[in-house]
Amino acid sequence: MENLRLEDIKNRLPHSPYVEISLDNLLHNAAQIRSVLPSGIGLIAVVKDCAYGCGCAEIASVLEKQGGVEFFAVARPQEAFYLRESGINAPVLILGQADENEIRLGVKQNVVFTLNDIKEIKEWKECGVDIRFHLHVDTGMNRMGILPAEINDVIGQLKNAQNLHLEGVYTHMASADEPNTSTVSQQLDRFTYCIDQLRKNGLPPIHIHYGNSAALLRFPIDGCTLVRPGIALYGCNPDPAQNFNADLKQVAFLKSRVVKMKKVAAGEPVSYCGNYVTKEETYIATIALGYAHGLPRFLGNVGDILIGGKRYRIAGNVTMDYIMADAGSNPKINAGDDAVAIGQQGEETITADEVALHGKTIGYEILCNLGTSINRFYTLNGKIIRHEPGVIF
Repeated sequence: MENLRLEDIKNRLPHSPYVEISLDNLLHNAAQIRSVLPSGIGLIAVVKDCAYGCGCAEIASVLEKQGGVEFFAVARPQEAFYLRESGINAPVLILGQADENEIRLGVKQNVVFTLNDIKEIKEWKECGVDIRFHLHVDTGMNRMGILPAEINDVIGQLKNAQNLHLEGVYTHMASADEPNTSTVSQQLDRFTYCIDQLRKNGLPPIHIHYGNSAALLRFPIDGCTLVRPGIALYGCNPDPAQNFNADLKQVAFLKSRVVKMKKVAAGEPVSYCGNYVTKEETYIATIALGYAHGLPRFLGNVGDILIGGKRYRIAGNVTMDYIMADAGSNPKINAGDDAVAIGQQGEETITADEVALHGKTIGYEILCNLGTSINRFYTLNGKIIRHEPGVIF
């Protein structure tokens, strides 16, 4: 990419909101995760669903080249194929299901599949190609995966499946982020039973993993070869209301600019439905940023926006393309000033977790909803390494 500063490109797009992705902070978070792990445990970086809204190709690329990550996980076959098209060489584990055509293509591309259902064994055998896979054991999530009660049946069928190659076994912790939870130990007991059965029957897994972000930050990771961080890589806590004692840095920032300053008399309604009314003569700052770009509508009248290093309350309902902020009677704000909805400005910071708390949701949802119709800038070592224009049609 041409050698331009972010400010230079923004000046070409003066009225456009944008997402900024800090790959430096991503690498910091990966290092922090490694620092809490026993030696010898590797990372499966979860980059499903556009890397939680941050862009899977660039995220995976920098983690593979500079983050020491040797394994990735995605939800669907199309995501794995996209990573291959983007130049990612490390093994990719598909957590979800795949049809016969996707399996045949994946086998050619060093893709690892997940056995989620005992019925898949017969289907895979009939494919007639060598399939590498991890066995997903459902120990308490009751979503995907085989049940512990099915393990011996699974073993019996796998022994007669010469083209199926068990490389790993994993489970997913359902409530590792809950304080004082007992479910982790209960799930581990079930998981350990299944691993023991596999080993006793001559099917020892090479890889064992259950450590999602909450589990690896809160519990000892015993008996694993890998951990499977997702949200922690992107700088959010598994539960925004709790402290997980991890030095994580925000990866995704949502920014725009003030496009208009307007003096408004006392008693005037602002935005749709008029549920914000000015108490006195004041200035309303209009910012080109709305729910179409990933700023949740629930922030109306409760969320803040940063302008000039200060917090200003969002006035009235968030609209599709704009928000308004009450800037007071004597603001030092001008049209063209930078505005930050998620990120840092001066000494003030608004995190995705803070935004999530306003909506009684989680940082995952905030990041995944970042708009794809607006520009994205990826920065590394203080420089823009990629600019992705928004997809608007």
